[in-house]
Amino acid sequence: MQQHLLCLLHNEINAQNFINYWEQMKKTIVFLLIIMTISLISGGKDYKQKPVLRFNQEGKFKIVQFTDVHFQYNSYRSDSVLVLIKNVIAREKPDLIVFTGDVVCSKDTRQAWLSFSKVLIEAKIPWAIILGNHDIEYELTGKQIMETIVGMPYNLTINGPENIAGNGNYILNIQSSSSSKPAALLYCFDSHSGFHPRTNLGTYEWIRLNQIEWYRNQSIKFTKKNGANPLPALAFIHIPLPEYKEIIGKNTTVGMQQETVCSPDLNSGLYTAMIESKDVMGVFAGHDHNNNYIGCLRNICLAYGNATGRQTYGDIGRGARVIELTESERKFNTWILKLYECDREKDIWISTNDNERRYFVAYPDSFAGKQE
Repeated sequence: MQQHLLCLLHNEINAQNFINYWEQMKKTIVFLLIIMTISLISGGKDYKQKPVLRFNQEGKFKIVQFTDVHFQYNSYRSDSVLVLIKNVIAREKPDLIVFTGDVVCSKDTRQAWLSFSKVLIEAKIPWAIILGNHDIEYELTGKQIMETIVGMPYNLTINGPENIAGNGNYILNIQSSSSSKPAALLYCFDSHSGFHPRTNLGTYEWIRLNQIEWYRNQSIKFTKKNGANPLPALAFIHIPLPEYKEIIGKNTTVGMQQETVCSPDLNSGLYTAMIESKDVMGVFAGHDHNNNYIGCLRNICLAYGNATGRQTYGDIGRGARVIELTESERKFNTWILKLYECDREKDIWISTNDNERRYFVAYPDSFAGKQE
């Protein structure tokens, strides 16, 4: 009897080992299929040469900002968000797509990133990723995420200098319509994560001093090369700067503000560095799903994107922000697209059939002579 029981137990263990092995094999097969699909989509071309960003012949450059997608692998809700992204891309035909954090928040994290990226590769439009506080809470570190996505077709994301904090601190150079000369810059920053548990330093980490020093040095370099004239620039982050609180209630601030600004408690001075460097015209963030407002503080716009994901809190709708730069001028237009009504708890996802450019702002004209 004892021998019989041991035999049954041994068989049960073998069966469980087989189940575990098969589950792992299924993940591996899916992973390989995704890799093969990406290879087929890219047509087997050599994409070591990254796409060149350039103003068009009309002197315009259009960026679509998606934020807080919170993509989950093998989820019908996330699949419906991919449809939203495809529709915005087809409608706006942007020159660049920027995701400002909390992009993939999923188990099977590597497969999730590969699955998510297929839509962008198929679009054949340059794209860039900034990490959010939730991206690094699953199975991959920030560095491992970068190792997964950097070098994908049409992807301009860079891990950034190893000697400064974070992953994904980099600059995108937009060339002139008539030459290879830089005409505008896009600064991308890793705004890190939150403190778990909360400490007396606050809830969220801050932009590190070595990141700010890196920005200042890069700005000085580009300004010097441009005959001592700062190039028009934008900045993209995930967690908003503390200064976002200062534009609430101003008569020139437009858009929805339905939650507290969840910024670091400690202000490390990135905004001040931008004031002194005189290149950044606007900062674009995500993180707070019930905010999509934009305002101006001392000639720098502070703006939220519009939350995109279906599996996130928030009830102001789902969509994107569009930004259109003008060559050789410190000018840009920006607006919100609201494509879906959304309620995660009630599983509401209803198309708005709305083509309106909501909360349209023309910088600097919308703020000239009106700032308090």
